[in-house]
Parts: sequence; structure tokens; C-alpha cells
Amino acid sequence: MRIRHLWSLALVLIPLSSAAAQQADSTNPRRADSLRQQIEERFASRVQRELGLTNDQAAKLRATSQTFGARRRELRQRERDIREALSVQLQPGVAAKQDSVAKLTDAMIELRLASAQAARDEMKDMSKYLNPVQRARLYVMRERLYHRIKEAHEHRGMGRRERNRSWM
Repeated sequence: MRIRHLWSLALVLIPLSSAAAQQADSTNPRRADSLRQQIEERFASRVQRELGLTNDQAAKLRATSQTFGARRRELRQRERDIREALSVQLQPGVAAKQDSVAKLTDAMIELRLASAQAARDEMKDMSKYLNPVQRARLYVMRERLYHRIKEAHEHRGMGRRERNRSWM
């Protein structure tokens, strides 16, 4: 029971640390990198324990994650850029440029396809050293972490919007 309580606490703190890392991006990139690295290390430890990975499997997974993690970060940055550009084009009361919107929409679709292909390639690479159950469990763990981080970002963003609204 105590272990379950500690895991619950850890799962709550990981997304909050990630949110703090994202917030620190604009003010102190080194601190953000440090927080991100701590989160990644904790997650890697948890993955190794829960999936019962050998040290060799964990090392291979770390290498794969670093390679594909860089690709995921690049794709997420491109998605943010495209979303921002679309947001500018789709402002209420401003006539959108049809050609720009079409190109941005096509770019977003291509980006989704590229993200799916990167995920497929990563899973294929992992199949060399993880069994199907380990890969599936890792996939679920990553999805849960991603959703918790997303919720933390949305929660943090809502708080910021609330503060901004109070100034209006």
C-alpha cells in the first residue's frame, strides 16, 4: 500500500516537474534542461523496473529513446510553429489568406504522418531487444506520461489565462 502511495505521488510530481521545466525554458534554459533530464532519468528507472529490463536492454532503450526523442522534439516544435501560423491566419475579424491556410493545413497533415512514421520506426527498432509485451507496456506508460504532462500544461495555461483576464 505504501509503495502504491509513493508511485502515485511520483506520477503526480513528474508532470509538474515537466511543466516547471517548460516554464523555465523562457527564463533559464539550463534549468529547464536539468529538470527535463531528471524527469527522463526517473522515467527510465521506472520503465526498467516495471518492464523487468536487463541492463543491456535498458542501455539499448536509452540509445533508441535519445535518437527518436530528438526527432519527436523536432516534430513537436514544427507542430507548434504551424499551429501558431494557423492561429495568425484564422484570427476572428481578419481575412485569412486561402493559399497560406491550405499550405499550413497540408503541412499539419504531413507532420501527423511523419510523427506516426517516427513512432512506427521507433517501435520497430525496439523490437530488436524488447518483446511485444514490453513494447506495449512501454507505449502505455509513455502515453500516460504524455497525457499527464499535457494536463499539467493545460492547467498551467488556464491559470495564466485567468490571471490575464483579471487585468482586462
